[in-house]
Amino acid sequence: MIFGMSCASFAQKIPSETWMGIYFDQTKIGYAKFNIEKAQFENRSAYRLDSFTNTHMQMLGIDVGQNIDAIAYLDKDFAPIYQIFRMSSAGHATTITARFKKKEILVELEGEGRKTTKRIPIPPGSKIVGDSTVASTNMKLKIGDKLDLKMFNPLTLTLDDLHTEVLRKEEIQLDGARQTAFVISSTTTIGDMICWQDENGEVLKTTGPMGIIMIRESQEVAKSMPESKEIYAPPSDLAVVTSAPTTTTISDPRHVKYLKVRLSGLTDRSLAISDERQKVTITGNGPFAGDYEITASEPNPSQAKPLPITDEQTAAYLKDTAYVQTADPEILKTSKAIIGDEKNSEKAALKLRSWVNTYLSAKGDIGILRSSVDILHNRTGVCRDYAILYASLARAAGIPTKLVAGLVFWQGRFYYHAWAESFTGEWIPIDATLQIDFVDATHIKLAEGDATAMFSIVKTMGSVKAAISEYR
Repeated sequence: MIFGMSCASFAQKIPSETWMGIYFDQTKIGYAKFNIEKAQFENRSAYRLDSFTNTHMQMLGIDVGQNIDAIAYLDKDFAPIYQIFRMSSAGHATTITARFKKKEILVELEGEGRKTTKRIPIPPGSKIVGDSTVASTNMKLKIGDKLDLKMFNPLTLTLDDLHTEVLRKEEIQLDGARQTAFVISSTTTIGDMICWQDENGEVLKTTGPMGIIMIRESQEVAKSMPESKEIYAPPSDLAVVTSAPTTTTISDPRHVKYLKVRLSGLTDRSLAISDERQKVTITGNGPFAGDYEITASEPNPSQAKPLPITDEQTAAYLKDTAYVQTADPEILKTSKAIIGDEKNSEKAALKLRSWVNTYLSAKGDIGILRSSVDILHNRTGVCRDYAILYASLARAAGIPTKLVAGLVFWQGRFYYHAWAESFTGEWIPIDATLQIDFVDATHIKLAEGDATAMFSIVKTMGSVKAAISEYR
């Protein structure tokens, strides 16, 4: 869905239906369907755009399935009026609706029967598209054309910039025949994408982050999949293919207190985060390298602030948000029951970490972002679920907490991982997937913020290599 939304189209037949096969590492992993037609929405003429994607991928040897259903109603200029997205995986579902007003977008997220809302301001003069594959039906493609648009991102619940440019014209092979296509680049918050479109605005092919490719196919071909036992064979495991390889082996990574490593192939300077624990020096332009020096220390509650912590500079990390539902009555009750009368913020944080580690069971087949209430009710998840539940419980206890995404060393490679950081007088790392309080120095932070900040690392996944120069 995201790839389809990122390719600017200047002309498209209405009504139309498009089917596409989705491929990763030269293996078919699913399909997508896009349909647009004239419609009515709340007694006004509109266009209705329906999209559906179905994918199955391997993550550390586990099959992860994901379905995304989306409906968008667009006005005569193809600006969005109303959108609904339903993302489901392994029996879990999150539904997001967005209603577009003149000055703001009203967003509602529903998961596990709980609803949260968010208002997103629209900057004056913004041109918003509901799906950029139908950005305009009355423009003809011309090399050099550029568009600066904005688009609602249902993954991050933000209004993102979308810059597109028609680069050139070239021939591509499709359905056994050569076709002439315009090549269009799109720059988005989750990475750069390339789209091939014919003169009628039909999307023929897209390439995006992590090497995922979509190719136009007939319905029969798009929906056809090999037998499940044949779908995935190494190295088509998403976690392995996108991990950062290194030639150095660390025999006991969970107890490493110092790490010096160079990450090459980084594409976004915002991923070079320096703080008290981690120092980063950048070299190069474009894809650049970062020299990361990380020093880990054992927990030291003796210097921690008492609860609740009300420092103005950390107040943003106490807020109730769409996924970190700090104000939910169940979250508040659970948090209080865990920490009891504990007033030492670091001791309380470690109690919460230990509880989450014991309470949840690892289950790697869930491929969508879930709310803390959903995780609390269902008691299973992946690293991001552990981090989100911990963050909500910690914030509910008055401990400012942010979500962190980055890399961690495991079985000879650096894999993408999620954990948390809590402010107890200083920012301390908390990894609820571990059975110990100590968070080792192979945890390399690349992004931080609320739960949706984790998507900012997508643009660099699969391009990074790690060279360890020292560890102890």
